Amino acid sequence: MKRFVLIALACFAMAGCKKTRDVPVQNTSTDMGGGSGGAVQAVRGAVTRTVTAAELHDLHLYMTNMKLSLGRVPTSQETWADISLVDRPQDEGLWAYDQAAPTQGGWVLTHSEPRRVTAQEFAELSRQ
Repeated sequence: MKRFVLIALACFAMAGCKKTRDVPVQNTSTDMGGGSGGAVQAVRGAVTRTVTAAELHDLHLYMTNMKLSLGRVPTSQETWADISLVDRPQDEGLWAYDQAAPTQGGWVLTHSEPRRVTAQEFAELSRQ
């Protein structure tokens, strides 16, 4: 009897494993990227959205601080006037800096992180 029950359970389990669909499932989500490597594209899309959200959050903080100090929302020229991009940035080194960094010290963006530096540290970074 035990043998019969085990055989019946095995047959039941095997019969339940092979489910087929009459109609193929269509993926209509735009987050999946489509094409081959859909999972990879979905991850890349998620990373891009996360980075964009972080950049917009930082821009919001900057513009809010400028609004509080100016009494109005800064123009696009005023927003980007404080930041200078290095003409030909290297893979490792200085990429961007605020206008005050060369003379008074300030924020710089290097290959590894944004950080605050003195004018002397800026001079060392810009020579690299």
